[in-house]
Amino acid sequence: MYKLGQGYWTRVLSATAGGVIAMLGGWWLHDIFETIDWGINPIYLSWAVGLLFVAVCCPFVYYFTAKSATAVDFLCATESEMKKVSWPTRREVTGSTVIVIFTSLVIALCCFVFDQVFFLLFVQLRVLEPGS
Repeated sequence: MYKLGQGYWTRVLSATAGGVIAMLGGWWLHDIFETIDWGINPIYLSWAVGLLFVAVCCPFVYYFTAKSATAVDFLCATESEMKKVSWPTRREVTGSTVIVIFTSLVIALCCFVFDQVFFLLFVQLRVLEPGS
């Protein structure tokens, strides 16, 4: 493996995500080919296509997470940069969330008030019917 031991968790999680995506793609192809009848039992064809897709994708996932120098260097650099990130505390995240929710409610209230004012104005100007 290229740079064995470096960027371990980033590589493991990237390989896991690639495997999950490959399996979901195989499952999707299985569902598509399950309804097609080409003279053989469609269940065999659908499973064969799905498993073939996974079997073709897995070497690519391994190559990009273990052998490709540029991809591995990127994953190792990503992990080292993520260790430098200053993550907010729980209190900071909670405070920011409360501010965002409060601001959203104030903006929604302002939009409602302006909508009602313009509705009444247009009713008085007889642009809109009072019942609409």
